[in-house]
Amino acid sequence: MKPIKYTGTLSDDQWNKVADILSRATRLDLTQHDYRAFVEAVLWVILNRKAWADIPPHFGKPKSIYTRFYRWNENALWHLLARRSTHDQELHLMLAQINDRCDFLNRRREFRSQDRIDIRQENSATLANHQNGVIAHQKSTPDPSR
Repeated sequence: MKPIKYTGTLSDDQWNKVADILSRATRLDLTQHDYRAFVEAVLWVILNRKAWADIPPHFGKPKSIYTRFYRWNENALWHLLARRSTHDQELHLMLAQINDRCDFLNRRREFRSQDRIDIRQENSATLANHQNGVIAHQKSTPDPSR
């Protein structure tokens, strides 16, 4: 997918489409928080291939933005936005790139989780073998006091 240079602002029409999708699909009160600035911050990071820590201050705190991004990913809101934004090609392409990043993060998290499971299983097996070896060694070693 060709990278899109993103300046950090959605058009009013694009934001209205995003807000409409979110309000129909979620219980988010779009007046409660500045969701537009949040979506624009995520687009800025993803489309410009920047680090979360590099987010311009006018978007908010990078940690807060990343945390909300992560929660939206966990709740598949980015996938929902990408799927339902096909009527606006530019918006759809931007949201699809967020979707791609989410898919990458989800695969990486799954891989790491599997690694942790494998390591725990190896550690358990090693511990069990060690304990069995100690027990077997104790049984085969004659007691010097006898």
